[in-house]
Amino acid sequence: MDGANARRVLLVTTACATALCATAVLAQDAKPPPRTQTEVMEVIVTARKRQESILNVPVVETAVSGEQLEKLQVSDLRDLQKLVPGLNMGRSVLSIGALPSIRGVGTASLDPGVDQSIALNLDGMALGQGLAFQSGMFDVQMVEVLKGPQALFYGKSSPGGVISLRTADPTSQLEVIARAGYEIEAREKRGELIVSGPLTDTLKGRLSGMYSDADGYFINIATPIPGLGGVAPRQRESQPQNYMVRGTLLWNPTSQFDARLKVNYAHDEAIDAESGQLTSCPNGTDFNPAGFPFNGGDNCKLDRYLRVVYMDPANYPGIANGGVPFLENTQKYGTLELNYRFTPELTLTSTTGVYQLRSSSLVNTGRAAAPGPALAIENQFKRREVTQELRLNSDFEGPVNFTAGAFYQDGRIGDRVTTRGNSAFRFPARIGDGETSVDIKTYSGFGQLRWSITPELELAGGARYTDEERTAQALNYLTPTPTVIPIQVPRLHSKNTAPEVTLTYRPKDNLTLFGAYKRAYKSGSFSIATVPTPNSNPSFDDEKVKGGEIGLKSRLLDRRLALNVAVYDYRYTGLQVGAVEQISNGQPVIRTINAGAAKTYGVDFDANYRPPQVEGLGLTLAVNWNRGRYTELDNVQCWSGQTISEGCNQAFNPMTGRYVAQDASGTPLIRAPEWQATFGFDYEVPVREGLTVAITNNNQYTSKYATFIATNRPNDDNFQPEKLKVDLSVALRSDDERWELAVIGKNISDEITSGTCSPAFFSSGLALNTAGQVTGAATRGSAGIGEVGCYTDRGREVWLRFTYRPFAGRS
Repeated sequence: MDGANARRVLLVTTACATALCATAVLAQDAKPPPRTQTEVMEVIVTARKRQESILNVPVVETAVSGEQLEKLQVSDLRDLQKLVPGLNMGRSVLSIGALPSIRGVGTASLDPGVDQSIALNLDGMALGQGLAFQSGMFDVQMVEVLKGPQALFYGKSSPGGVISLRTADPTSQLEVIARAGYEIEAREKRGELIVSGPLTDTLKGRLSGMYSDADGYFINIATPIPGLGGVAPRQRESQPQNYMVRGTLLWNPTSQFDARLKVNYAHDEAIDAESGQLTSCPNGTDFNPAGFPFNGGDNCKLDRYLRVVYMDPANYPGIANGGVPFLENTQKYGTLELNYRFTPELTLTSTTGVYQLRSSSLVNTGRAAAPGPALAIENQFKRREVTQELRLNSDFEGPVNFTAGAFYQDGRIGDRVTTRGNSAFRFPARIGDGETSVDIKTYSGFGQLRWSITPELELAGGARYTDEERTAQALNYLTPTPTVIPIQVPRLHSKNTAPEVTLTYRPKDNLTLFGAYKRAYKSGSFSIATVPTPNSNPSFDDEKVKGGEIGLKSRLLDRRLALNVAVYDYRYTGLQVGAVEQISNGQPVIRTINAGAAKTYGVDFDANYRPPQVEGLGLTLAVNWNRGRYTELDNVQCWSGQTISEGCNQAFNPMTGRYVAQDASGTPLIRAPEWQATFGFDYEVPVREGLTVAITNNNQYTSKYATFIATNRPNDDNFQPEKLKVDLSVALRSDDERWELAVIGKNISDEITSGTCSPAFFSSGLALNTAGQVTGAATRGSAGIGEVGCYTDRGREVWLRFTYRPFAGRS
């Protein structure tokens, strides 16, 4: 299906469904129909930190149950995008982790010190670092994806949205779940064991464990040239090994008080975890300006075959892990939630969160395929933080209720980066070695007042005030003893008030209309991915947003059809975006800048229908049309080899006689496709007495989107083409659910894609032939146009999985 036809289909589908919604709503009786087995089940969410029906809450959100996650083997948050239109997950290098975006709004920065514009909330604890998104997708009760700015209820204000993940709680009866799976393509083995139940009359516990390891999906066929620092890779990559343990205690000593403690330990490691590939070679695949074939015969397209050599320790003295690229993360975190009910209508909640992350990694910076890379980068990243939130919530019978609270964060980020040179090209063993640390102190107060003007009409207004201070220090380890690197702005102090107003109208029990005006912000910080040069300024400013949305939620046709639609329009200032630069000695410099302005507007639509004619069948459709653009983005780094006539005409450097920046105003936001849609079905049917077959299908369509900021790139090679990914699960289970055997195909259409790319002189080994790497001049140099390198998402998965619940079905 080409892009034009896909857009027509989605437009017609959305228009017809919206018309159906309007017609059916008018035809409904005021009295809600009785529940039947064919109706759409109601979903209870906590978007406003209290339990409400998703039909009634004035927030655009998608809720995905743990059951749905299990059906499609969603064991990674990056897989969640296939179930939530508008959500995109990019991958990145070293300790940066996942790069999520919603409606095109996300942090397009290759820096681990930047908090994401999309916040992750794990069992009540707010997190913003990208690696945190790789933990927690195991034994999950529900995931809520809240779209658009969220200022009031999730720890810190989030400009783009929130992914709220709630893991499963202990059960009232003994439950044991044992699950084993094998994935054919990557030769992955995965085992899970969960034990849950009462420990005493007032105490319940749950212990969950998961272990997996794999040979890897990608096949590395790089062939090193002897004597140039390259070592033959292991053929299969990325050979991941992951394990996680979670313990939960739930204590209910009285009707007035309860406590929930969750403790997690997660360990993830992989070889060459980034799965980097060249996707565009404008000068040709055999281009060799440095005299060495750094591209090594790369076909310059996304596929299953990588060409990345490992590093020979003889040419990189002191290199980590014997020169084998790797990423290893250990995360320890937990939450303690205490609820005290002064009266049945007034509850005080305390949520304490503790988080600690340690990450070590090594990367072949230039994706060198035959010689060893000119430069190899090691990374030691640490993050720890403690958060505390107090929240008082009322549920009076009268017309006025409130939520009020305070939030505190004490955090520290540290990133040590060591750049090692290849002695085969006469580079020193250590070109750079330094560490940047950032201390974070946040104080925040928030509140919301909810007024039921009439039983059908509610006006809610609130705000969050935030006072945040960040202090940075940089150290140079190249000197005999560590020395402080002076930076221009070592301290940032932000104060901000983010208000939110919603008006909700519920004329019938099956219909909700709402409108919202929101503002949100994210504080500035410091770029820490590369060591700052003396007296430079690695800081960047706050990111802010304001705008609104209107929406309709409904339950129609005797509650067999759930139909929702919303329109939104938001304006951003200071959107934090990343740039990769080159300095004179060839070391890559990663910095974050603020876009002057950006905007995003569009439509969200979703429908869920259970036809009475076919018992056990459910149909789903969700569509997001989004228009996201940088309306003002000047002085952004030029792409490698860009000439003056191609737009590299800003920020003249008198030292080199060249320009270094371009005006990218009007270009699309990163990972902001205009169209995203998911559609599918689930069907359960008995095949014989005591046995049921369950079939689940989900399909994800995404139109093309930008993977990095650029103007006038040849062939628009900064865009990921449109794609359609298909998932299908077939399971046979006993009616008492004691056992289940499933075959699960993920991305069976075998689409290999990327959400994060960057241009660079890869064919020159990044740091060689620097005289020929001409950017910002009237003509190009001998290095030509920089190639495009991407971090690749894996292709097809085929799982065989067996689940056993020995105590299921017992009363």
